[in-house]
Amino acid sequence: MGLLLNVDYGDSLSLARGRDVLRRAGVKAVGVEEAVDAYYLHYRRPIFGGRAGNEVWARFVRLYVNSSYYSAVAPLCRLNHRASREAAVRLLRAFESYLLSLERRGRAWFGRGSQEAWVEAMRQLRRLFGDPADVSELHRVFKKLGEVLGRGRRGDPASLALSTASDPRRARLASLLAKAVDLSALLGDPLGDVGRVEGPGAEFEVAHGSFARVKRAVAYARALFVGALPVFLHKAASSTLPVRRPRARGDSGVFLLVDKSGSMYSAVGGVEKIALATAFALAVLKRYKRARLRFFDVEVHRVEELGDLVDVLSRAWAGGGTDISRAVEAAAEEAARERLRGYSLVVVTDGEDDAFSPAAAREARAVFREVLFVVVGERRLSGVRQVFLRPPPLAAAAPQAAYGFLANTGRGSTL
Repeated sequence: MGLLLNVDYGDSLSLARGRDVLRRAGVKAVGVEEAVDAYYLHYRRPIFGGRAGNEVWARFVRLYVNSSYYSAVAPLCRLNHRASREAAVRLLRAFESYLLSLERRGRAWFGRGSQEAWVEAMRQLRRLFGDPADVSELHRVFKKLGEVLGRGRRGDPASLALSTASDPRRARLASLLAKAVDLSALLGDPLGDVGRVEGPGAEFEVAHGSFARVKRAVAYARALFVGALPVFLHKAASSTLPVRRPRARGDSGVFLLVDKSGSMYSAVGGVEKIALATAFALAVLKRYKRARLRFFDVEVHRVEELGDLVDVLSRAWAGGGTDISRAVEAAAEEAARERLRGYSLVVVTDGEDDAFSPAAAREARAVFREVLFVVVGERRLSGVRQVFLRPPPLAAAAPQAAYGFLANTGRGSTL
């Protein structure tokens, strides 16, 4: 029958979902009924009252539902198939491990044995779900990242948070990515004239400006001027007046190569280099429609969506070398193969590569419109066009004080 009154256990969709969860979990201690329970505990707000075929499962579910783990996980999964499936798989694996522990220690459901059973259940839930606070924080960060990356790249933040929180190494990414998102908001247009489209074909976006830009005001601003002059003057004085301005993302594109080698996890100005580099990449992705992102160390790693970004960055914690020349050559080969016309190549790195050859950058100029190196830190690269990326003074910086591209970059400038 099953534990939940608001689930039809004979429905073909419910059975299909249960079998899918069982297959992914790879457990043998439960059947389809328990798998359906595990899925719909998360997908819907459960209504208990049914009778489970397995009393141990029923007790375990009650422990789980009354725990902080369920309080953190369930809100992320409501009406979300992928997240509910991920949570169900982890719940079934936790239950099987719990059963094995009870077999070793004996099934005592009273007195001290009951307390030990509860402690063991919480231990298995923590092992499979991670810290409840990490789940909530990761979901918040991944959701913000998904908004920056845009449709097609965001993946499913809820299921990604569940799969990430149980790995302490990957859970550390939450603070790094949160810092990167905050920093990206301070960078404004990180490339300025690189990749900008001028003349016919340029797109426009609604921005906020001062009274001096009223000649480009949108219809809403004009209506304020006619019908609510005090509000109009207030918005103009506070630079929150909606106007239209050219959007720096049109027919040109940006090919981003971001260094994720071990040296990038050291700090510059109190901020991890990788956080600063990721912030720069996010600012570019947010502003430019045609942007490709690749991370590199001794190899080049594709990043197509949020899950790829998490996987790539989490694999870098162990460190590794850097091969900038190989990454530039791989980018040029990809651009030539896929005929990426008018793209600019931007390489974000700390320059820690003694084998780097400027010849690779010169050869890439045959494919790319611009080749620019954004150096995080103090090291200078010889024979290439470069700018330097410094962490902004977060306490005093405002979004208007963007660290933009400087025109004279031949001898090294500060970005």
